[in-house]
Amino acid sequence: MPQAWHAVKAHVVQGYPHETCGILLGRPGDPLEIVEAHACANAVTERAHDRYLLDPNDQLRIEKDARLRSLEVLGYYHSHPDHPAQASATDLEHSWERFFYLIVSVREGRVADRKIWVREADQLSFDEVTLVDAPSL
Repeated sequence: MPQAWHAVKAHVVQGYPHETCGILLGRPGDPLEIVEAHACANAVTERAHDRYLLDPNDQLRIEKDARLRSLEVLGYYHSHPDHPAQASATDLEHSWERFFYLIVSVREGRVADRKIWVREADQLSFDEVTLVDAPSL
């Protein structure tokens, strides 16, 4: 997992002051194992400072490659430039059940905080989760 975190950190810092986004791949189970993070282009151009949408072509390419290597999409990440790593109403509205959502706060071009959220079935809010082997960003 440390390799995945380094990839996320590099991507969100490089993309600042815009929101960046990507896909978290791994193997489900207990414990959850996130082994790769893949950057996607932000398809939102007009409001890239506070909105994101994964480029569908990137998403399709990454998902196909993951299946060939027996990996699964476990979740997604995106950055919050100059804003806390709190899930917003927009984040909730565009989320899917049981996927993990890593939100990384980037302030003045540096990672400030990160939180991981999941929305279980029939929930109208996120639950914060802790990954025991997740290093600091």
